[in-house]
Amino acid sequence: MNPYSLLQPISYYVVISSIIIISISFVIQSIKLKLKFGVKRAVNLVRFEVLRFLKGSAAGRMDAVIAGGLLLSLLVSITGFFASLYIVRYVLLVISTPFLVGLAITLGWKAVHIVRSKRTEKELKTNKEFSSKSEVLQIALASVIILTIIQLLLEWMPNLDYISNIIATIRNLIVAFYYIRPSLNILNNFDRPISEMRVPFNISELQSSGSDMQNVKMGVGKLSEFNSLEMASLDSCVEIGACESSCPATAAGRPLSPRVLIRKLALQKNAGNPNANPLDVINEEELWSCTTCGACVNSCPVEVKHLDVIYDLRRNLVENNKLDKDKSALLTNLYQERNSLGSSNADRNKWLLDTGVMRAGDSKPFEYLLWLGCMASFDPKTKQSVLAMLSLLKEAGELDKVAILGGEESCCGDPARRAGEEALFQDFAFKNIGLFKKYNVKKMLLVCPHGCNVFSNDYRKLDPWMNDVKVYHEVELLNELHDSGKLKFKNTGEEFAIHDPCYLSRYNDVIQPQRSLLKSAGKVSEPQNHGKETFCCGAGGANYWYKVPEKKRISHERSDQLSDTGAKNVVTMCPFCNNMLSDAVSVQGKDEKVTDISEVLLASLEKKGN
Repeated sequence: MNPYSLLQPISYYVVISSIIIISISFVIQSIKLKLKFGVKRAVNLVRFEVLRFLKGSAAGRMDAVIAGGLLLSLLVSITGFFASLYIVRYVLLVISTPFLVGLAITLGWKAVHIVRSKRTEKELKTNKEFSSKSEVLQIALASVIILTIIQLLLEWMPNLDYISNIIATIRNLIVAFYYIRPSLNILNNFDRPISEMRVPFNISELQSSGSDMQNVKMGVGKLSEFNSLEMASLDSCVEIGACESSCPATAAGRPLSPRVLIRKLALQKNAGNPNANPLDVINEEELWSCTTCGACVNSCPVEVKHLDVIYDLRRNLVENNKLDKDKSALLTNLYQERNSLGSSNADRNKWLLDTGVMRAGDSKPFEYLLWLGCMASFDPKTKQSVLAMLSLLKEAGELDKVAILGGEESCCGDPARRAGEEALFQDFAFKNIGLFKKYNVKKMLLVCPHGCNVFSNDYRKLDPWMNDVKVYHEVELLNELHDSGKLKFKNTGEEFAIHDPCYLSRYNDVIQPQRSLLKSAGKVSEPQNHGKETFCCGAGGANYWYKVPEKKRISHERSDQLSDTGAKNVVTMCPFCNNMLSDAVSVQGKDEKVTDISEVLLASLEKKGN
């Protein structure tokens, strides 16, 4: 009897059994996680994966290639079980050909990352247990890719399909053991924002009920205190390494790797003590090294939410007063002066009185509340950017629609929240929301992406009233005015290297307005990292006010990337980015000029009547 005649049907039953195991495991764990997944969400997931492949990060594209190659290989295995689907099987094999190329490229990227990850672990001085378990996950992913490539190649050879089935079975069992939870994490998180900072309490409700704030828990001091989404992130990291490759803190040689941070917590969780303190395995410098830029979350193919974990641990440090003098000084300024720069808040908007901008308290109606923010209120360089924007609004005939709060304005609370001081953030938030309600604010205009983000996202979780407030960054409103013909610019032929702020592009997907405006004034040059894949200036997450150990400043790394474009004009859309990059250019002795977009546009403005 021909051994092949026995091996072939057995191998088909074995591979189908392994696919059934994957399916059963998927269903059981979905039920445990109480995952709701309907047809509409499934369609949105497919759309998300297609867009991630077409427009996403390199890691996102590679993940889509792995997922596509794996799905095709599973379908090929199933169709091989039915003789009537012979033609369908070969159609699937033809479709899989470009995926084979993609899988080979992905394998090469993975090999480079394994080398890089070992170097990072050495620099961060991780222990042997961490490194050995890291290697297991690295090998598992590489094995899935290699086995999928081999299976798809062998499927072209009918006489060897029993071997391809055995290989597919081994691969499927690896997938069932390691990758069900990460897959479910994608299903659970693909349509969630980069960060969903949990609201551990509502200070307004506590104050109205007379509750004692001393008994309120702000941060996470035990593993069991992480919420379900954070715990799922710990279970889902499989050492892909995209977060580490995109992290500006890691690139600058700071003591942080998002991958290492999450995996250390995962190993601590797997040890089985829910009362263990996460700060036993995570040191303070790791947490403060994060600029909260969101590159880690944006690039993670399995949707791990690193930032939410970091925020909750920062809150614990604040709760226990584990702050150095710089961070303490920031919080003191916010407490005492109601702004992050420590200036007298009474003088906050006085410098604008001669510009013709009305106060919200005047009897005249207004359309836009111009929220200046701390930087635009006190920083001389940012003041010039605001004046340029106001000149553009005046030219467009829109200045009389704008009002300011004057001395009533204070900090938006972003630096307090990102530094982990949730109670102070909420104190700012509810007082500001009270002002917005008092003046019936429906539209807001800002030059600071951090303020845009906190009003658009954070405030809305505290008070649904904010859902009816439209928040504009300056580029959005200026682009509307340009599209309507109220603003016209002459093309000077200058070349502009555009720097996308993380909180504008990555957090809030404002990418095209600034490009449309700059293309009307000159030529736009894109650095390697741009749009949603932008590289942080180093100021986010309250990093502007304190320092951490690093081999190279993040702002210098970004400055070098912008210099590589060859453009001598660097254009920013954030006061923090402007100051950080201006300082980097100066320290590095470069001849580039760093300018806010409003100043660039004002210089190329075609005035009416000309």
